Amino acid sequence: MTRGVQGRGRAARAGTMHFTMLSRGRVYGLFRSLEDVQACTSRLLALGLGDQSVQLLMGEDGVAALDADGRRHGLWAQLLRLMQGATDERVHVERYVEALGWGEILLSVDVSDQPGRLPDVAQAFRGAGAHFVNHYGAWVVEPICA
Repeated sequence: MTRGVQGRGRAARAGTMHFTMLSRGRVYGLFRSLEDVQACTSRLLALGLGDQSVQLLMGEDGVAALDADGRRHGLWAQLLRLMQGATDERVHVERYVEALGWGEILLSVDVSDQPGRLPDVAQAFRGAGAHFVNHYGAWVVEPICA
């Protein structure tokens, strides 16, 4: 299931694929409970990041949105995932998919229009107990916390 947290954040739209060339400037992190996600989203909103910047991925819908092999999103997506096989991104997508299968929650935050806020966003994730948090920039994946 993909959804917002008590009116905070928004669900990933059906058909939206994550980890594409168009999804740069995002921070992704895993949480073990909705309470931790709520704590993080509260901090993000306090930083001035609007609801439109935050997406939540959960369960089977989250797995479908990540689309690890690209099959749900057509030939272009399959080719992209094939190319990502030579990068850290492919391994990261697979790890996020596995964690969603265990019942964890993936929070995604768009910081592309506010790159100077990255340290604050990173602290919000860390302070709320997130793990495997990464920033996906234009040509780099920056680990924020393990």
